[in-house]
Amino acid sequence: MLTEIKTEFAKLKRYHILLVAAVGMVCSPLLQLFSQAIMEDSAKSHAVLDLPGLLELTLWGNAQIFMPVLFTLVGGYLINREYVDDTLKNLLVVPRTFRKILLGKLAAMGLLALLMGAYSLVVTVVIGLCVGLEGLSGAVLLHGLAQMLGLALGIYIVVLPILIVCSWKPGRFMGGSVLAFLVGYCCLFFKQGLLRNIYPISAVLTLIGFDTTTYTGSKGAGDLPLAIAALAVLLLLSVVLLGVSKAPGDGQRKVKTKKGNRTLRPAQREKLNVHQR
Repeated sequence: MLTEIKTEFAKLKRYHILLVAAVGMVCSPLLQLFSQAIMEDSAKSHAVLDLPGLLELTLWGNAQIFMPVLFTLVGGYLINREYVDDTLKNLLVVPRTFRKILLGKLAAMGLLALLMGAYSLVVTVVIGLCVGLEGLSGAVLLHGLAQMLGLALGIYIVVLPILIVCSWKPGRFMGGSVLAFLVGYCCLFFKQGLLRNIYPISAVLTLIGFDTTTYTGSKGAGDLPLAIAALAVLLLLSVVLLGVSKAPGDGQRKVKTKKGNRTLRPAQREKLNVHQR
């Protein structure tokens, strides 16, 4: 597994998608600053914006838009390159199963998600200092890092089933990114009750101790056991989807017959062998 992860990170050096992810993470705090600047005072999330406030706003923006979209886009791109570059068929004869290839890519994307979370924290702090925000301290940095890494891991778990399903056919990852955006955006509509506690994005925010009262109008803190259960179900679903994953056209191969070359499924090949005996 370690070899597969190192290979995926080596491939990332040749892909421009990493630049897209880096720019996207920069856009998150910039968008929050711009939104606070143009809002009326009564609508602002923070009357006086400081560095901890900017970190909080960035966490919300990452959870709602940036992380779901970027994680799905980058992860889907890594998988889709094997189809586009026509290298998947070569990897499958090493021999390496499609599930093992996919698992290596998903593991690499999980580590990359954590790195993107840490990068988002650094970018937010730098931008905040550049615009003159106050409130920087060691406690703020440690708390912000813990929340950002927890958010990155949680969002990755949320989009993991989408990534696996998108891997089954080439070109699906763009549609998966749109779906991930909708999953993040829809957390605005689940403000209380059971749906709020088990909705994946809300569950992640509950786990990292993020107060959504100001942003969604929710009442009270989320239920921690229900949030854990919701993410556990998503992990279980991901394991099941990974178990049934196979490359397009898997189970078919060219066989030589008296009538020429035909593509036969395993059951058809068995019948042919019996007939030839």
